[in-house]
Amino acid sequence: MRLEHDLAVRREVRDILSADVAIGVGDGWHRLVGKALVEIRDATEGKVSIRQVKERRGLLSIWTDVMIRGVSEAAEQRVFDVTNAAAEQSAGVCEMCGCAGRLISEDRLRVRCQACEGDDPERERVWREHKTDIWEAAATYARVCLEHERLFPVANIVMRTCIDDRDHRLWLDEVHDRLVWFRAGSWIEDVDEALRDDFRRLDFVR
Repeated sequence: MRLEHDLAVRREVRDILSADVAIGVGDGWHRLVGKALVEIRDATEGKVSIRQVKERRGLLSIWTDVMIRGVSEAAEQRVFDVTNAAAEQSAGVCEMCGCAGRLISEDRLRVRCQACEGDDPERERVWREHKTDIWEAAATYARVCLEHERLFPVANIVMRTCIDDRDHRLWLDEVHDRLVWFRAGSWIEDVDEALRDDFRRLDFVR
């Protein structure tokens, strides 16, 4: 997920989504995730916590701790309705770009539009061929942003490595993923994990 979309969701529901819980889905589902989490927060008056957001069996899956929070039966049912509806809706939305998609069940379940389905093998290739550059770009981005105490558009900071436009787009997606996961508690080579809290406090100038 792009860093700006991850942060937009978090700004909206920071009271139920802690910084160390990753939004582990593709960029195309960020609106579905944001809408579902807002509805969960409103239905429970912010009394639940989000435990996991990820793709499971091809669909958007959201786990909460609603069963142990002592909310009303109606609120509990509403949370289940929201998470089930989000999963159902995700079956028709490409996880990568947000366009109309379909559930594909070949080697692994996933929801893709035709264009992004064609990107999948290329995405794997770009990661394999440019893994070192991707890590270095993510580390450079984090250091620059920490130095300037604000976030910049990722494409403005990292230099182009891939000549092909599609490869470069997929390469940037991988850099975004490293940064989003770093914020949620993962690691980036050559970036001190002690800086994670400082990085979490940064935002884009709006």
